[in-house]
Amino acid sequence: MEEKAFNAAVGRLIRETRTRAGLTQELLGRRSGLSRGSITNIEAGTQAPPLYRLVRIAAVLNVQPAELLPPLMTEETSGVPARHAADVASVWSDAEKLMDAHGQG
Repeated sequence: MEEKAFNAAVGRLIRETRTRAGLTQELLGRRSGLSRGSITNIEAGTQAPPLYRLVRIAAVLNVQPAELLPPLMTEETSGVPARHAADVASVWSDAEKLMDAHGQG
């Protein structure tokens, strides 16, 4: 999965989760420390949220950060820039630890 497609998938997952939660872009932005415009851009896949903000967005939406990330197959990670692959692995690792701590692992 290319970076652009990855960002678009993250945006779709955030939009779907936000919609299910019954939140507007404005309210999600306010609660996560972002502008409505940033939420719009993230959901459109034209802006990638920094990891800290992704975790904040997940908290506002009451989901684990990993639920806002599309799955990557092992062979797909070879095409992801190292800085992004490490970030994705870090978020997955943190999410697994949280799930284990809450008995969901």
